[in-house]
Amino acid sequence: MRKLACILWVLLASFSVYGQRWSMSAGAGATLYKGDLSDWHLIPHLSQLKTANTAIDFQLRFQPKQALAYRAKLTFTGIQGDGLNNPLPSISYSTNSFSSPLIEFSGLVDYNFKDYQANQHIRNWTPFVYGGLGFLFVSPEGNIPNPKTFFTWAIPFGVGVKGQLNNRIGLQWEFGTSKSLSNILDGQPGWGDSPQGFTLGKTDQYLHTSVSITYSLVSVYCPRD
Repeated sequence: MRKLACILWVLLASFSVYGQRWSMSAGAGATLYKGDLSDWHLIPHLSQLKTANTAIDFQLRFQPKQALAYRAKLTFTGIQGDGLNNPLPSISYSTNSFSSPLIEFSGLVDYNFKDYQANQHIRNWTPFVYGGLGFLFVSPEGNIPNPKTFFTWAIPFGVGVKGQLNNRIGLQWEFGTSKSLSNILDGQPGWGDSPQGFTLGKTDQYLHTSVSITYSLVSVYCPRD
């Protein structure tokens, strides 16, 4: 009877939700604006790091395969900058500064480099890369020529590491950037440019990092020899 029950369970899993998993997570981290009013070449210096803002995020993830996962992510944070933090200060930038709340809703795809599954009997962790499409809400204010509340598209991408502590609880760390498809995320267009709510050149962006706790809603253990 026990063998029959096991066979029925394997057949049911293989034809329905075999190998699939839903999970949700909540995390906290920091964001750092990079653009006309705070720019750098390789790494930011101390005065630029001081403009970092705290962030919280909420995610829902669906993993149809061990190598791929799809995520919906909602982030609440803020960005700020000062023209004095531009390495090539000009009259246009040096007297300008801004701050803005920022909300991003994004759809992301993760690619896992290792065999990632909900199985407490194996060392279950993996590095991953991610990318997707986001939608930003910003409302920059301060000593800027174009204070304006608006929505714009963004392209988020980055890297991370995730792992399961048990078959329900996991941890995830990620680091990446969101490149906005706008040159007025800071209310300040690029030097010599006109304000553009949608553009593919000379766009603003913000870097972000977070640590999240994940909770698996559905777990299916994949049999192993």
